[in-house]
Amino acid sequence: MSPESLEPIAIGLLIILFLGLILIVFGYRRARSVGEKEGAALLIKARKESKDIMDGARAEGKSLLDRARAMMDKAREMEVRAEARVTRLKQTDKEMVARLRKARELLENLSDLANGYAADIEIVTESDLLSSQQYQKDRKNSEKVLKSLAKDAIVGAEGRLSDVNIDKFVAISAKADMAGALLVTTVEMLCAKTTYNNGTQVTEKLTESLVAVEALVKILDSRASIARDFKLALIRRLDIEIKYKLAKQVAKEAQRELREREREEAKARKEAEKARQEAEHEEAIKQKALEELQAIMAQETEAERAAHSEEMARLQAELEEARQKAERAKSRAQETRQGHVYIISNVGSFGNKVLKIGMTRRLDPLDRVKELGDASVPFAFDVHAMIESDDAPALESKLHQVFNQQRVNKVNLRKEYFYVSLDDIELKLSEIQVDAMLNRIPSADEYYQSLKIEKLGLPVGTALPDEEFEMVMEEDD
Repeated sequence: MSPESLEPIAIGLLIILFLGLILIVFGYRRARSVGEKEGAALLIKARKESKDIMDGARAEGKSLLDRARAMMDKAREMEVRAEARVTRLKQTDKEMVARLRKARELLENLSDLANGYAADIEIVTESDLLSSQQYQKDRKNSEKVLKSLAKDAIVGAEGRLSDVNIDKFVAISAKADMAGALLVTTVEMLCAKTTYNNGTQVTEKLTESLVAVEALVKILDSRASIARDFKLALIRRLDIEIKYKLAKQVAKEAQRELREREREEAKARKEAEKARQEAEHEEAIKQKALEELQAIMAQETEAERAAHSEEMARLQAELEEARQKAERAKSRAQETRQGHVYIISNVGSFGNKVLKIGMTRRLDPLDRVKELGDASVPFAFDVHAMIESDDAPALESKLHQVFNQQRVNKVNLRKEYFYVSLDDIELKLSEIQVDAMLNRIPSADEYYQSLKIEKLGLPVGTALPDEEFEMVMEEDD
């Protein structure tokens, strides 16, 4: 094809290309125009929605602000009321304190009389305790007597003298009846609050009530007083309740001690049986080893047997020791009275003048001492003597009887603490021919270290060097 024939085709293609470019440019401009219009519409719509949201937020914020202001006003009002109430309570408290001060002054002025009433109460000992059935009977009788005597609880307001106004006499008589009823109610309330260990406190409360009521009665008529029989009946009623609660506590402690002894005996039997089995097992092992060696030596020459003679002697000695150990364990398992009597102290808890004399049937008696030094006391116990005995309960009982008057607790005889020295115990043990090694100096390590830490102002838990601890011991001595 000649170049001349290609020229029209090239021109046509250029025209088509030019037209295409014109169409593209036109389409782009149109699309851009449409996009700008749509964007403007969207922008207007977004601005309108934003304005609506802002207007709504302003309205909601104004509403919340109004509510917050209202709540603040209410809180201020409540604060004002609270301050007013606190002021009233303070004023009432001042008035109550003033009244209480006057009442205390009245009781202090009559303290001698209160002590006289308290002296009428007998000291309760365990030997005075009766059965709970007898106490129930005594309580009913006491309540009956009180109701009878309460009608004439006040004596001395006669009203027969010419200068006594009859209206005033009637008023005094009515108040006298109220005084009797008040004291009966008071003693019953004190009985309800009585426990085995607050007898002294409730007795003091009763004497204070008697003094206060009699003082009020004398304000009405200086000649009037509480009848002595009525006072004694009130004291008797409370005394019965104190003894009743103490009897219940003693019975409870007796049951607890019995259960503790049963647990102790069961544990001791279990330990003894375990020791017996272990001893018999050890004996069987030693016996078997000895028999095996004997069988070997039976087949050996005289010279070879001589070489094994030392081993044979050793096995025979070990077997004999194992047999004795088994016999002791068997005897311990069968005998329930074997045990140890221990003498221990706790300087940090009870001072250096108090010793505990107790008994345990444990194979390892120190286990019992560790139990006693648990969280119920601040420091561990120190052991001064651990006396093994074939009849430990009898030895313990004998020592308790000897030092009975030196008991710390002279009411509950199951408490085994005594004001006694190691010299006294050693002398008594010598008299009854009991050999015992006594450790006279308690270590009380934690107690003495605690004193030093407190004295030096050191942080709690500080471990003192040995030389510091020695200084503590020397200073305390």
